[in-house]
Formats: sequence, C-alpha cells, structure tokens
Amino acid sequence: MARASTRSTPAQTPPQAPKTPAARQRIDEEHRQLGDLLHALARCHDPERALERLTALASLLREHFAHEEAADGLHALVGEGAAHRLPNLQRLFEEHREVLAAVASMEERLRNLVDGPWAALREEMRALDATLRRHERDEDALFSEAFYIDIGGRSS
Repeated sequence: MARASTRSTPAQTPPQAPKTPAARQRIDEEHRQLGDLLHALARCHDPERALERLTALASLLREHFAHEEAADGLHALVGEGAAHRLPNLQRLFEEHREVLAAVASMEERLRNLVDGPWAALREEMRALDATLRRHERDEDALFSEAFYIDIGGRSS
C-alpha cells in the first residue's frame, strides 16, 4: 500500500490571511491616533494650539496615507481577498489628495490668523494687561499716600 504524501499541494492549501498583518495593525493604530487628534482639534478654542494640532494632523495624515497606499498597505489587503473592490479603493486613494489639500488650506488660513489678526489681538491683550496692572499699582499708591500721609498724618 502506498503512503499518502504529507506535502500540501497548492490546490490543497487553504486561503491565507493577508500577508501584511503588521501593516494592518499599523494602519489601525494610525486610525486611532488620527481620531484622537481630530477629537482634540474639533474641541480646541486656542488658535495657536489648533495650529499645532492641525500641523500634527497633516503630518500624520501624510504618513498614514503613504502607509495605506504602499505595496503592503490596503491594496495588498484588499487585493488578496476582494480584488473586485480595488476600484473603490482607488477612489479612496484619490480622496487622500483632496483631504490633504483641505488640511493644507486650513493650515495656511490658521497660520495667517495666528501670525496676523490673532498676533495683533494678543499684543493688544498684553498691552491691556500691562495698563491694568500699572493702573492698579497707581491706585494702591494713591490710597496708601492718602491714608497714611494725608488722612493718617493729621494731628487732631
């Protein structure tokens, strides 16, 4: 009786999971980071901090989209088991350009705000702070002189 071969032939090999689990994990982690940044950005009221967050978001998006579009990125993940979805994936890749352009536009406008009107307002607020601090010192000095010298120094 002949023994059956223990070797698997290609036809007998079951379909494998995507060959890039590390890429998938990286993309998932980047999605989490992007969500955190977007959440923080949407709730930010300080233009300077918003600019910092938007700049960080732009950097992470560029890196993230490069990972998704890399040979071992989403194309490999989708192409292995759902090649008929590749046109949809291509549309998403095209949307990456639109997203990056929108973020770049927001970043430029926010930078112009921070360097222009916001900087001018911030300077006016600093000047107001200095004026009110000096005003308070002058009031304190006036009351001290009036109380200790003029009123308190009178002989009855």
